[in-house]
Amino acid sequence: MHQMKVEESKKYQELRNAEEEALALVEMEKAKCRAALEAAEAAQKIAELEAQKRLIAEWKTKREAEDRKKATDALNKNDIRYRRYSIDDIEAATHKFDKALKIGEGGYGPVYKAVLDHTNVAIKILRPDASQGRKQFQQEVNLIQQSQIVLALKFMKL
Repeated sequence: MHQMKVEESKKYQELRNAEEEALALVEMEKAKCRAALEAAEAAQKIAELEAQKRLIAEWKTKREAEDRKKATDALNKNDIRYRRYSIDDIEAATHKFDKALKIGEGGYGPVYKAVLDHTNVAIKILRPDASQGRKQFQQEVNLIQQSQIVLALKFMKL
């Protein structure tokens, strides 16, 4: 009987050891599972951030393309291709139409050399009695606008 108790005790101890080993394995598997879940969550967050960055980059690219298109459209409009200067600006640039700055005489009137907005320009003056008239002068202005030459234009009477 004593032998049976010893064997039973031994079996009980073996079962207990096996149970403890099984519980330890279960805990290890739980830890692996938690680590895998955390890694999956981290990967999901990274994927979401990358998707968000991609959307932002696409939005910026689209916005820049729209801005470039607006700028190109604005440059292509004939009605805004030149800046209008006041008579005061033109008088200051030509030193009140100083004869020393006169570079020639055209069919419409005198032409003066000047600097406006840090750019060398020629300023043509339309005389009211010009033989070719205002209409032809306007046609020349329109042609100059289309050629993308930076000019200062002012319609004025002397």
